[in-house]
Amino acid sequence: MNHMILAASLVLASSMTAAAQRAPQPTNEPAHNVFVLNGCLERGDAPSSFRLTRASAIGQAPPRSNATPATDSKDENAYELQATSSVSEQGLSREQLQTDVGARVEVTIRPVEAASGAIPLTTSSEAGQKKVPESPRPRYTVVKIARLDGSCA
Repeated sequence: MNHMILAASLVLASSMTAAAQRAPQPTNEPAHNVFVLNGCLERGDAPSSFRLTRASAIGQAPPRSNATPATDSKDENAYELQATSSVSEQGLSREQLQTDVGARVEVTIRPVEAASGAIPLTTSSEAGQKKVPESPRPRYTVVKIARLDGSCA
């Protein structure tokens, strides 16, 4: 019986050593998938949406969607922000973000988790034919916000 326990222990130890020696695959995403930007906070089209315009990244910039390229320089440096709507979500609420609309801010953001059943946007042409579905522009939740000196006017 002692021989069986010893053999099982050796097999277990060797498999754990092999697993520990495997190097994790490098990723291009930063730890915790959090980004820091500064820019001007504006209201969005929906009640709980906001935009960070004239934005510049501090460190690594968030990924951009290739499906919806910017059509003008204003949109090129803009990010879609979404306020949290429930207590269970991490991030700032609409009321917290509303106080800084029109101000120059520094925000810490993270990507909004996409719903598994999300329906891609489709556009239609003048002839009524459907085009290829487009991915919506990436949205981010604000985790932290701080007002900066300077004007957005």
